[in-house]
Amino acid sequence: MTHSSITDYHASLLDLPIEKGVIKTDIDGWLQPIEAHYLYKCAFESANILELGPYHGLSTSIMAQAKMDSGNVGTITTVDVFSGNIEKTKQNVEKIAPDVKIKYNVDDAIHFVVEQNSLPMPVFYDMIFIDANHTYEWMKLLTKKVELLSDGIMLFHDYYHRSTGVKQAVTEVLGEADQKIASIGVYE
Repeated sequence: MTHSSITDYHASLLDLPIEKGVIKTDIDGWLQPIEAHYLYKCAFESANILELGPYHGLSTSIMAQAKMDSGNVGTITTVDVFSGNIEKTKQNVEKIAPDVKIKYNVDDAIHFVVEQNSLPMPVFYDMIFIDANHTYEWMKLLTKKVELLSDGIMLFHDYYHRSTGVKQAVTEVLGEADQKIASIGVYE
């Protein structure tokens, strides 16, 4: 299968070294090359992005590079419950894309989303990438809340992994995914 690419960097994501099925780079994370390629494309086409669960910033750095390559319009808002993950993400992304507008938040994703929904003028996101707590109960509650902030595409990582509760929870709230990109369930 051939995948069209927007930039040389975008194309290079398909050729990154892999170990145990996921990309092996200087930034720790769990993305397959095809997932990274798709994430870049979606970020390139989006202005305001919400990322829930960056871990150490592999996905964040890919989205930040896409923002730079597309003219750096909009903002990435990233949320992780662990302050160490946010600090590591910030360090890793600043090496790659120091000029991209990124809001780093230490918070539980559900709490963050509930707070956003309660604002008189909530921010709506044209791309939401969710790779946080994978338990059924948590993901179902998050999906109900985050859907209200979506003004575009939602990507649920590990949607197709049998060992998580992601697919069951999301499907019960949103129905079947519109598309499958490796382990990502895509809702447009």
